[in-house]
Amino acid sequence: MTRVFHLRNSDRFGGPERLILDQVLAAGADTQHIVASFGTPDAAHPFLDRARAEGVETCLIPQSSSYDPRAPGRVRAAVRQLTPDVVVGHDYKANIFLALATDRPRVAVVHGYTSEDSKIRMFEAIDRRVVRSAEAVVVVSDVLRAQLLEAGVPPERIHEVPNGVNADRIAAAAHEGRASVRAALGLADEVPLVLVLGRLSPEKGQDTAIDAFAALGREDVRLLLVGDGASREALELRAASHDLSGRVLFAGWRDDPWACLGAADLFLLPSRSEGLPLALLEALATGVPVVATRVGAVAEVLEDGGCGLVIEPDEAADMTSAIRTVLDDEEGARARANRGARRVREAYSVGAQARRLEAIYASLA
Repeated sequence: MTRVFHLRNSDRFGGPERLILDQVLAAGADTQHIVASFGTPDAAHPFLDRARAEGVETCLIPQSSSYDPRAPGRVRAAVRQLTPDVVVGHDYKANIFLALATDRPRVAVVHGYTSEDSKIRMFEAIDRRVVRSAEAVVVVSDVLRAQLLEAGVPPERIHEVPNGVNADRIAAAAHEGRASVRAALGLADEVPLVLVLGRLSPEKGQDTAIDAFAALGREDVRLLLVGDGASREALELRAASHDLSGRVLFAGWRDDPWACLGAADLFLLPSRSEGLPLALLEALATGVPVVATRVGAVAEVLEDGGCGLVIEPDEAADMTSAIRTVLDDEEGARARANRGARRVREAYSVGAQARRLEAIYASLA
């Protein structure tokens, strides 16, 4: 039996947390997982609560603030008490603290670097140095592999393991949630809805999405941004500058992204930077037509247009044209979406991902 200790700095149950929990729930009989996160004892811990509800062993690393100097010692104490064979860091804070606090075999998982502000850039630079000493580094795309090779990570330690999803469960939740999400938004079923799902941050490209939507010239279509972040006020002002009040909808943070995908008629990924976006795989699983930018592994996932339309980032005019193509050619959009739904089940299953990760853990235990 291989005991694996996963650490993530989390205050909500979002995409990375869904990914970790799905991997844990898909575990083979020879692997036992522990999910840990930082937090103040009296606060809510959605990630740990959800994991615990699924029967997963959990551990809270207490901290009085995000910069509590006692936290590394508490990580060390937790690892000593729980005696895992392997520890896994799922963000820069987890990677840094595990490097400081334990000599257990260490896996660093890198989903991508956002560089969204000076503080994040500093922490990400530290992370790229810290992961050099990990026994294994897991990346989700060739682009990230190249970045880490440039950062000095030994090539034999880098393992490319694409993200995986439970496609049937996602599709069922999407189908079940369509009516309730649309009702909450006040949208009739026949109103076309374009969905952008993700943190509101410059690298996610929602500003280009708004510009593209403004040029669409369709009064009947709505653009829904699901997510929160530092860019929200700027994006609201951008929508207002295009006179899109009431047509660009800001839903904020929601804990039902699959239901939101079910409500959509088109999933738009306007990102400037990605690894292998979980939201893209989830969208394909639901069978919604996709328009996405050529970043990270996106073109590979979409078979360069076979499963969804691929455009260059920051090209608002091309984005407008692609959105119009999907809305005007329902038959073509449906054919691509059906191919995408098959592809995500064949090539990006969470079971296959879990087996590949477990082989890495076992080799280090």
